[in-house]
Amino acid sequence: MLYYIGIDIAKYKHDCFIMDQDGVVIRNSFTFSNDKTGFNVFLSVLNSLDPAYEKRIGLEATGHYGTNLKIFLEEHQLSFMEINPVLIKRYSASSTLRRTKTDKIDANVISSYLTSVEYKPYPVQFYHINSLKSLTLLLIIIINHRIISYKNCII
Repeated sequence: MLYYIGIDIAKYKHDCFIMDQDGVVIRNSFTFSNDKTGFNVFLSVLNSLDPAYEKRIGLEATGHYGTNLKIFLEEHQLSFMEINPVLIKRYSASSTLRRTKTDKIDANVISSYLTSVEYKPYPVQFYHINSLKSLTLLLIIIINHRIISYKNCII
């Protein structure tokens, strides 16, 4: 038994849609804020679901807007799959003739997309990978500043 949970990521809020493997809507689109309070609302919805069902969470890869949610999911041992928005757009175009695009519809499309692909969860150590990326960027900035300072001293 499976739950497919689609999340459309945005700057200030996220939209979520939940269905089971038979396509039955478990929870129609709902919105939660992109902060700890909103994440706890989302977690309470997940906790209200049947624990016997496996939860497959999919969200759009939208840069840094989803970073806090990904860290929150990892802290609560919830696996998730990050999906390229282009794939979601193509899937939506192939599955419907409607051109309507809203965040709530996108969350529904993401959960539907999860049913049609192999579930490949994001690496468990997202927080550490993200920290290493930040440190690498800072190192590059420091090296560039040293190069500029060195060039200024020579001239």
